[in-house]
Amino acid sequence: MNDRTIKVSAIVISWNGRAFLADCLRTLAADLAELPHEIIVVDNGSTDGSVGIITETSPQARLVVHHANLGFAKAVNAGIEAAHGEYLFILNQDIRVRAGCTSTLIGRLESDRSIALIGPKFVGFDGRLQHSARSFPTYRHIFYHTFFLDQLFPQSREFGSWKMTWFDHQTEMDVDQPMGAAMLIPRSVIDKVGLFDESFPIYMNDVDCCRRVALSGGRRVYCPAATIEHFVGGSTRTQPVRMIIESHRSMYRYLRKYARPHELPLLWLSGLALMIGLIPRILGLIFRSDPTTE
Repeated sequence: MNDRTIKVSAIVISWNGRAFLADCLRTLAADLAELPHEIIVVDNGSTDGSVGIITETSPQARLVVHHANLGFAKAVNAGIEAAHGEYLFILNQDIRVRAGCTSTLIGRLESDRSIALIGPKFVGFDGRLQHSARSFPTYRHIFYHTFFLDQLFPQSREFGSWKMTWFDHQTEMDVDQPMGAAMLIPRSVIDKVGLFDESFPIYMNDVDCCRRVALSGGRRVYCPAATIEHFVGGSTRTQPVRMIIESHRSMYRYLRKYARPHELPLLWLSGLALMIGLIPRILGLIFRSDPTTE
């Protein structure tokens, strides 16, 4: 459903985000103030009082409450189905929206209709740049990641090509995938490519969405003129080992979804590499004093 009186539907996914939701919703409402908008918060069975924070901080928001954690993809789809806006701004809870972000992104989309999806620049709460533009992962990226070549040579255009660690993130660029923690997409594009794939409950659903947009011929753009602040792992850091396992499992699902028949040996080797890569990363998480996911 599309209501032309609503320019943008901001969809925030909430799960035990009490520490972040007040700032997220306050800055989002301020940024949207001059735009015809609606705010939809989908809560995935929070048990920390998040729903109370949402209703107190953003009483105008439409709240969709799930009584269990159904995963990010299902929550996004519930938000999309409840939305009426021309544009959908899909957001994690652990973000703060800087002034002018949404209008800048919409303005860029409307200036060039070949752009089908757009993402802003990410900085941490401390202001440090975060790498938020990525290439679609391939089999070779799995091996670079398993053997830490991407971390040893982050400035290499080859070894750092998946997470684009070579890119300074200061200029606009067409990219495969802007990070899904803040993604603006016209409703017409979702109508064309479909909802988020719920077989990727937590990770890789944003990558898969971008892949389907790419297959439909739509451009995906990283736009540093718009900025959000992002706290990495705000939704997942309470269960780091489970999340690292799920991230590797989702990567394999993604590779399998798009694998061609002649690539099956590479798919099998990538699955083996992903399992091998779990060992040092889980050990690293266990021995860190403040663990976060990848």
